[in-house]
Amino acid sequence: MTRNLFVHNMNNMRSRSEPEPINADQVERELLLLDEVSRDAEITQRQLSKRAGLSLGLTNIVLRNLTQKGYIRISQASWKRWLYNLTPKGISHKVRLTVSYISRVMDDYNRVRATLGEQLDPLVLNEESSIAIFGTGEFAELIYLGLKDHGIEEIDIYGLGKARFLGMPVRAPASLNSERYDWVMLADLGDADEAREDLIKQGVSADKLVEFFGNGRGGGSGR
Repeated sequence: MTRNLFVHNMNNMRSRSEPEPINADQVERELLLLDEVSRDAEITQRQLSKRAGLSLGLTNIVLRNLTQKGYIRISQASWKRWLYNLTPKGISHKVRLTVSYISRVMDDYNRVRATLGEQLDPLVLNEESSIAIFGTGEFAELIYLGLKDHGIEEIDIYGLGKARFLGMPVRAPASLNSERYDWVMLADLGDADEAREDLIKQGVSADKLVEFFGNGRGGGSGR
C-alpha cells in the first residue's frame, strides 16, 4: 500500500512538459492526422478519416485528444466550415512522432533482416553460389539484400506482374531451370505452398527449394 502510494506520488511529480509515452499504434494514428492537417487546414473530419484509413469515430477521438493537448488549434471559418492548424507545440510533436516512427520501422527492418540472415547461414552460401529468387515483392528485396551480404552476385529473379526488379529483368517462371542454381528461394510468404507445388510440377527440384519462417521446408534444413 505504502509503495503504491509512493509510486503514485512520484508519477504526479513528473514535469508536465515531459512527453507521455505512447504506443506504436497511437504514434501512427497521431502522425497520420497531424500530417494530413499540416497539408490541408480546411480538411474535414470525414476526409481525414478516409485518408488516414481510420473510422470516423476514431478520427474524432484522436483529433479531440490532439486538440486538448494543444497540438492542433481548431477555428470556425463559417457556420459549417472548420479550420485545423498545427500549433508550434504540434509541429514539435509531429517531428518527435516522425523520428519515433522511423526508428521503429528501422528496428523492425533490422530484426527481420537479422532473422533472415540466420535462416540463410545453414545453406553454406559463398561468393560462387548461384541463386534464383521466385517473387518480386518486399520480401524478395530482403532476400536479395541478405544474399548480397553473403557476397553473392549470381542472382536471378523470377515472377509475374513486373518487368524489372531492383533494375534487373524479371524472368518468366516457366523458364526457371533449377539445374542452373544451387538454391531456388521462394519469396512469396502468402502463397508459398501453391508456388512450391507449381514449381515442382514444372520440373524444379524439390531438394533445391528454400522456404522461410516455417513455410514448409525452411532455410535451416540445408542439404
